[in-house]
Amino acid sequence: MATLDRSGMSARYGLFRRVITAAFAVLVGFRVNGEENVPRTGAVVVAANHWRFFDPVFVCLAVPRRVQWMAKKELFLKPLVPVFGLLGAFPVDREGGGRAAIRTALLHLKEGWAIGIFPEGTRRKKPEERRAKTDESEAKSGAVMLAGRSGAPILPVFIGPFPTLRERLAGKRLEAYVGEPIYVGPDTKGREAYRRAANEMVAAIYALPSGSTNGPAHDPADARKKGR
Repeated sequence: MATLDRSGMSARYGLFRRVITAAFAVLVGFRVNGEENVPRTGAVVVAANHWRFFDPVFVCLAVPRRVQWMAKKELFLKPLVPVFGLLGAFPVDREGGGRAAIRTALLHLKEGWAIGIFPEGTRRKKPEERRAKTDESEAKSGAVMLAGRSGAPILPVFIGPFPTLRERLAGKRLEAYVGEPIYVGPDTKGREAYRRAANEMVAAIYALPSGSTNGPAHDPADARKKGR
């Protein structure tokens, strides 16, 4: 597989991120809690909750660095291919075990990229589904396995619910929470160990809004105005 042109992709990605940030500043606002927890360099596995189709965009706003996304192959329809290309997404064949995608992800991590993944495997569309479930049928172990095999930390990210019109008029923003990096220990090996660790990771993601991210809230639009 050819090495990615990171500089060229970063330029397009940076422009995309600035445009989306400006749009959100006007439409609804977006606040990030714990942005200082994001490693600025080096490999990292970004693991987030998944409620909406556009969650990858919200995670990209919360994490101020280039993220490569693992996405199920069924999403790669012709109209969406350019969008996925901009987001740096690559397809995962879940029925085939996803071995090719795992190899691609490990290669990206070896090169120092951030890899994005939704450990719940699919969107939770109903409000009653939007809570942490830690039975073994829920969390997928891909993020833990990638972190364990690459040595990269897991960066937990929680994207909150979209504010209602009344809440927006009252000044409420869409909020993201970034937790401290989680490291997978060398003793975490095998399917069952990966699955248990994945359940704990998902529970930690959903606990972020009620816990401390050890840092002040941050508005990406403010940073853009300051030239960051």
